[in-house]
Amino acid sequence: GLPSGLQKDITRYINNNSFNEDIIPESMIEILEEMPMSIKGDIAKQAFEEIIANIKFFQEKEDRFLWAFLPKMKQMNFFAGEYLFTQREQAEEVYFIFKGKVKLMYDLTEGETDIPYLIPFNMYVEGSYFGDSDVLADTSNEGRDGTALVDAKSIIYVIVGKDLIQ
Repeated sequence: GLPSGLQKDITRYINNNSFNEDIIPESMIEILEEMPMSIKGDIAKQAFEEIIANIKFFQEKEDRFLWAFLPKMKQMNFFAGEYLFTQREQAEEVYFIFKGKVKLMYDLTEGETDIPYLIPFNMYVEGSYFGDSDVLADTSNEGRDGTALVDAKSIIYVIVGKDLIQ
């Protein structure tokens, strides 16, 4: 459950704003939207505590950012040997590694042959993230700059680029 201090803050907010005692689920969304950002931030920090602790990117972020960003992420599980994406594929997601590791490789043939010649150029481990530059800075629409291969059983959180821009 929620820490008692956070429960008290939420209860105090609801009581002080004269909401009906028979709150129905639709109105709970309205209540959450109207709550002060400090309480929203505390809710996000509680709900996504492990992600924030394991992925450095989310540490020291403002409440508003955590509240807007974290609920949009989807958890995905991968086994070693699975591909997340291939070189030149259109970039739509940013990846955050909760557990495991991913190897980024470059195809020296650049897709000109049926058999790629992949050389590793980066390894992403627990707590790191990647794909942001492909999603946000690919103005020439060239797609991914490498192929991502899961190197160990992994739990990866994914956010779609359109959710980043909103």
